[in-house]
Amino acid sequence: MRILITADLHYRPSQRDAFIAFAGWVAAQRPDCLVVAGDVGHPLRLFQRALQLFAELDCPKLLLAGNHDLYRGESDSRTLWERALPEATRAEGFVWLEDEVVVLPAGGAGKSDFFGEIGFLGDDSQKFGFSAEAELPERHIAIVGTMGWYDYSSRSPHRELDDAALRAMKHLVNHDADYIDWPWSDVAMARYLARRFAGRLRRAAADPAVDQVLVMTHVPIFEEAVPNYPENDFWSLMRAYAGNFTLGELVRRMPKVTHVVSGHIHNAGRWTVPGNFGPIDVRVVGRPKAAPRAVVLDL
Repeated sequence: MRILITADLHYRPSQRDAFIAFAGWVAAQRPDCLVVAGDVGHPLRLFQRALQLFAELDCPKLLLAGNHDLYRGESDSRTLWERALPEATRAEGFVWLEDEVVVLPAGGAGKSDFFGEIGFLGDDSQKFGFSAEAELPERHIAIVGTMGWYDYSSRSPHRELDDAALRAMKHLVNHDADYIDWPWSDVAMARYLARRFAGRLRRAAADPAVDQVLVMTHVPIFEEAVPNYPENDFWSLMRAYAGNFTLGELVRRMPKVTHVVSGHIHNAGRWTVPGNFGPIDVRVVGRPKAAPRAVVLDL
């Protein structure tokens, strides 16, 4: 089972050749599943063009939104979140992972080992997949994801700023304050997403057919993955909007979780984080200036 995760594409027509080359590289990896973990493209037409790069990819394709995808343009941020982005995602053949748990049969490496169907445990139960003539393999992998909005739990430990101060100062370092115009506060949105994500995660972990759970987020959820630069005033404030460590504590307590992959901060890295049921392999995809990159999981 090969799962390829990319994030922070930030699609731009001026760099189309680089994006086409990246899409070709992705296809050459022959993934059994593609996950795009946010910050795909803005405005909406560029979000759609980015997804169209993978139109010929013959595998399940899953997507999470990122903060930049929600910047107001033809639509306000609330409309983008509630309707426009999910509709565009599904129209381009992707699963909107904020609503679904995707369960993949993991019979081995390569499509020749895929049998049966791909099941969904999400809010809208649906199925699609491969030939159902052969018996399902015994091993299954669940993919659970959320954008995971920042809740200020990643704030720099050496700066004594409460939530009110972080709300008031956000515009100094983060364009989300200028271009996201939905009516919810950061903490309210983070809690809303966390509640829904927790329900999906618990269902996946409790499913006796699921042997392994992979978590995908846009914002990093473990402290190890978010750098801390006490000497840098900009980053000392910006760090509050870089992660959601509350989600990390939730994930750490869940059985069957073996991998967590995130985007958002553009700094690639890999860590092993202790979980209550064993070590968790944590990755941040990263985003060099020249071209997108990806994490490949061979499971």
